[in-house]
Amino acid sequence: MKLYITDELINKAIASVLKRGVSLQKDIHVVACSILRVWNTSGDVSKAVSQTNALVEAMPGMSRKNALKSWVEAHAGFVWNTDENQFVYNSKRTKIADDDVRQGIDTPFWDFKPEPEYKPFDLEKLLNAMIDKTDKVVKKGVKKEDNIDTDLLASLKLCVQNSK
Repeated sequence: MKLYITDELINKAIASVLKRGVSLQKDIHVVACSILRVWNTSGDVSKAVSQTNALVEAMPGMSRKNALKSWVEAHAGFVWNTDENQFVYNSKRTKIADDDVRQGIDTPFWDFKPEPEYKPFDLEKLLNAMIDKTDKVVKKGVKKEDNIDTDLLASLKLCVQNSK
């Protein structure tokens, strides 16, 4: 790997990444919308689902595949099959309306499902939430199938309290 050795080269590379990223996401959107349009005119849902799966597979790892999947589910009505790791179509929806295609065109996948905000890992917050949830279960009454070690819970509370 050849690294950039000056600020000028780094800044040029950043501009290039921006330009190519915008171009790539637009290309993905155009292909996805084209699949909907061709399905609308041809009526061939099996080809549409096959091409959609190929598009998802072709997307690089850094792209927003989950946003595209949500967009496809909303506009094409395909269902993501987690066992097969691909879309399948609903046998009750083998046609797509002009309005569905238009709505897909009007709403790019990256706007349809914006990327979630980054949340750094917060161990204390997570432990406090777990303690609160466990306390609620204990208050309501521990059931036979629950696995709550009260000594462990007390130790955890003490540990979190002492860390402050």
